[in-house]
Amino acid sequence: MSSRGSNQSKWWLSWMLAVVACGNGTTSSEQSPPKSGATPTPGTPAVDPPKTDQAPGVRPDGEIVSAVDWFDGTLEQALERAKAEDKLLFVDVGAYWCPPCHALDEKVFVDPAVGEFLGKGYVSVHIDAEKGEGPELVERYHVQAFPTMLVLEATGIEKGRIVDFLPADDLMTALGRIATGDNVLAKLADAVEVDPDDLAKRYALGHAYLLAANREQAKVHMDTVVLGDPSNEMGLASRAMYDHALFVTYKLDRDPQGAIVEFRALQAKFPDSKDAVRAFRHIGRLYCKMGKESEAVASLDAMMATDPTSPDLASAYGWFSFRQRCGLEPALAVVRKGIVAAPDMADLRYVEAELLARKGNESEALAAIRKASELEPKSAFYRRMVRRIEGLAG
Repeated sequence: MSSRGSNQSKWWLSWMLAVVACGNGTTSSEQSPPKSGATPTPGTPAVDPPKTDQAPGVRPDGEIVSAVDWFDGTLEQALERAKAEDKLLFVDVGAYWCPPCHALDEKVFVDPAVGEFLGKGYVSVHIDAEKGEGPELVERYHVQAFPTMLVLEATGIEKGRIVDFLPADDLMTALGRIATGDNVLAKLADAVEVDPDDLAKRYALGHAYLLAANREQAKVHMDTVVLGDPSNEMGLASRAMYDHALFVTYKLDRDPQGAIVEFRALQAKFPDSKDAVRAFRHIGRLYCKMGKESEAVASLDAMMATDPTSPDLASAYGWFSFRQRCGLEPALAVVRKGIVAAPDMADLRYVEAELLARKGNESEALAAIRKASELEPKSAFYRRMVRRIEGLAG
């Protein structure tokens, strides 16, 4: 989302729409390719516009025919269209490397019912968070994770948002609730009021407030979670500390050094938690942004030291380096060790391809992405990536 909790808290955030915002346009919440009407940028999978002679769906070569009539233009132009047509604006914010965004494109936005639903009540636009006006929109609406689907009034004021993947029927239900003014944050708050000792529900509410950039309300509930799970038996205290470092100190306060201090405090307090391991990657990310590549690589190496044979950690190391353009050589070495341990893991082959492409080794990258597609022949995304890297190699 991009960029994420126990099954119960994830259920609360996804099934209950994750976050519904209100009328000041400053509420908040890492991904998906440009939709129809947009000219795909190099390295970004294209999504074709709806055509009368072509049913929506995924083509054999991996290209997508969307059922959604995506608006071709800027956000401001889309708002003008929404005002003229007396509609809301549906904004899909993502980046091309995000798996949940691929799922939206390949399973949800190809559904004719979704296309019809959005066509009746919304002007729909895709924003690539990493290109064009995307970074400004991410900052403007405090987008905290990908995919984030914003619902805006024609004035640009946010009515609500959905974070992460939802199946087609659930997405339409969620959008209907936002459009009619249902306040999901209020529902989460009501659930906590009914059962104030349920720390999972309280964490879900606190996390939703964090995604909405409401630090004051988030603090009330996250502090209660940390106090209520002092030894991290439920895995909630470490998650609350992780969330504060990432969403408040780094993303809201823009204090990377302070976030590193908080992540290390989490690792010292709960060293065996999953969140302590996840923190290594974010510490590395922050060091990269500060131009301290050697410190970033050291943090990722420390992550691998927690489980040196883990292919999942090797994949995480590779994804980090690919996205941050930091530590390419050590990441490639780690990914290749992961491939030896898990030769049938397509994700490792894909990350290897991206790293090789970053280094300019297009022919090796093409062999790697073809192997990923061979391992997962049903993946439309890998088929698109084969075509993309063929273009680079050609």
